Amino acid sequence: MKKMSNIYESAANTLGIFNSPCLTKVELRVACKGISDRDALSKPDPCVILKMQSHGQWFEVDRTEVIRTCINPVYSKLFTVDFYFEEVQRLRFEVHDISSNHNGLKEADFLGGMECTLGQVSTESLPPPWLLWTFSPSSNLCFL
Repeated sequence: MKKMSNIYESAANTLGIFNSPCLTKVELRVACKGISDRDALSKPDPCVILKMQSHGQWFEVDRTEVIRTCINPVYSKLFTVDFYFEEVQRLRFEVHDISSNHNGLKEADFLGGMECTLGQVSTESLPPPWLLWTFSPSSNLCFL
């Protein structure tokens, strides 16, 4: 089975998404704080999905593990993305509640998300305010 990063690279090369050579690989780690659930009877089972935009379309690059019944997940999964210096690479981070009885992402509850560029994420030494994206008045997504 191919690793998701290999699938991403293969798709990027096949589609001709990037014209410039890869400058470096960037590793991103995410955490969420104070996620509010749409289900009042239980805590969420959150998962963060990383998407990248190409030709106006978003495609999934990778996703974190699901952390059961947690409102403050710190994910161990590292997202590894190729950084192209001369390209604007738009990223979207989506948080979904993936319950064990769901049959896929279509049935999962969307809890929130944020968009930014890879350049913004990779050039900051400390998380600036835009990296803390509010899902609700009391919850945030942050990069570690």
